[in-house]
Amino acid sequence: MKKSLSTLALCGAVITACTVEASNFKGLKYGARAYPHAGVVFEVAPQFGATRSAYWCAGSEYARRYLGAGWQTPIYVVRGLGLGEVSGRKDTVLFTLDPVASQGDPSAIRSNGFNVGRSKTVQGADSHCDPYLLNLL
Repeated sequence: MKKSLSTLALCGAVITACTVEASNFKGLKYGARAYPHAGVVFEVAPQFGATRSAYWCAGSEYARRYLGAGWQTPIYVVRGLGLGEVSGRKDTVLFTLDPVASQGDPSAIRSNGFNVGRSKTVQGADSHCDPYLLNLL
């Protein structure tokens, strides 16, 4: 009985921790969310079905508003499209303000456009916030 209760308590603590972590997001324009990681790493999760531009748009906004990045500050892809580490959502991208070493052949074309180490300035990423690029019109 004691073992069952302690196991139940442990499971409850883990679920609570995951729920608190997943709810620790910043709401961004066009319905996107950003989840902070350690340091200047953050996970971007735009609305379901969003275009690739929505990731860069949200990354730019989070870097400016919450990390204090200037317009010429580069943001880098840490991990391309994949399951969210904090949010648990499908199709998130991890970005950072710290330079990241590229992986793979830089001349190779990737279908999702989020190669590790790829970067844009905050201003360049913000240019993706055009409603036409985001298929909002």
